[in-house]
Amino acid sequence: MRVQLAIAALILAGAAQAAPIPFATYIRLHNGMQEAELISKAGAPDYASDGPQTKSLSGNGTVTVDSTRVLTWLANDQLPYTTTVTVKNGVVTDISRSKKL
Repeated sequence: MRVQLAIAALILAGAAQAAPIPFATYIRLHNGMQEAELISKAGAPDYASDGPQTKSLSGNGTVTVDSTRVLTWLANDQLPYTTTVTVKNGVVTDISRSKKL
């Protein structure tokens, strides 16, 4: 029974991978769009990496926290392009796409 459960879990884990971003969707992504809009258009990424958080103190005493995330949609056999998007404070700041060799 445990072996069957383990096999079922592995199959489901493989099926849960995100799909690569099709070109028709990729050309609609742009710097300045909100992270929520990005996810709604492109779907959930394969990987999300939280980058550094920086805090800065302004002259009037307010503290500003900046956070950066990198979201990646991996290539597959049907669509050989990996897309990487950098999001700073919830806003897209960089979009890159590279062909899988």
